[in-house]
Amino acid sequence: MISSFEKSRLRDLLKDFYTVVGIRISVFDDDLNIVTEYPDEPPELCRIVRGTDKGIHACRECDIEACHRAKKLREPHVYTCHAGLTEAITPIRLGGGVIGYAIFAHMMPEEGGDEAAEEVCRRCAAYGADDAAVREAVGKIKRHSREKIIASVRLLDAIASYMQITNLASWKNEDVSRQINAFIENNLREKLDSDTICRQFYISRTKLYQISVQSFGMGIAQYVTYKRIERAKKLMRSDDMTVTAIAREVGVDDYNYFCKLFRKAVGVPPGKYKAALKREERK
Repeated sequence: MISSFEKSRLRDLLKDFYTVVGIRISVFDDDLNIVTEYPDEPPELCRIVRGTDKGIHACRECDIEACHRAKKLREPHVYTCHAGLTEAITPIRLGGGVIGYAIFAHMMPEEGGDEAAEEVCRRCAAYGADDAAVREAVGKIKRHSREKIIASVRLLDAIASYMQITNLASWKNEDVSRQINAFIENNLREKLDSDTICRQFYISRTKLYQISVQSFGMGIAQYVTYKRIERAKKLMRSDDMTVTAIAREVGVDDYNYFCKLFRKAVGVPPGKYKAALKREERK
């Protein structure tokens, strides 16, 4: 997880919102795990559905799909969950990146409410849930007008913005830097420009530069080059690898460019450095 949440204060916010609006809300982190939700106990219908293995799996997959969709769209939207209920989700954005998600769950529309209720019963039956119990639970769900649902979505987005402004949600820079470092080390043979790394961690160029300078003492492009040269220096000890092969292994296909980078960083050409290592080993 590369995001951090003030759980106690966040829970108080969700409680206040539920008191006013009466809609259940859940907050997920960037790893798509629940940070907190209110009310604490899941609604009756959710408990029934999650009482089956198929239902548990479907709930989790539905949440993951919704978070992925929100990350791609980068804006709040309404959707129908796997069980036929109306839900809404918004990404929690910070510094150009997505650090979590807020979901309004367990809603039923007023318009076409009876048909929607029958659809919920039909879907829940596919999970092996007891029909009578499902119908009783569905009958207890409060129905909301389309207008109220849309208004609630706007409020949901406002809540996400409020989390950022009040530092209820923030980046964990140390964790991010460790993950960025590991990603670079594991992908030195691949293209590692700033856009690639930003897409991997859903952060902006500005945020990436800040993390790189604070954690590595240099810009991200310089750090990638540094890691490539360090890996190349280790590979120079191999008798089986030529300088050309080493250059490719660390993601620099242009031999002449690699030699230029290496000499600038180490002070001698790679061939001379490799020869010096061999002389030391023979002593």
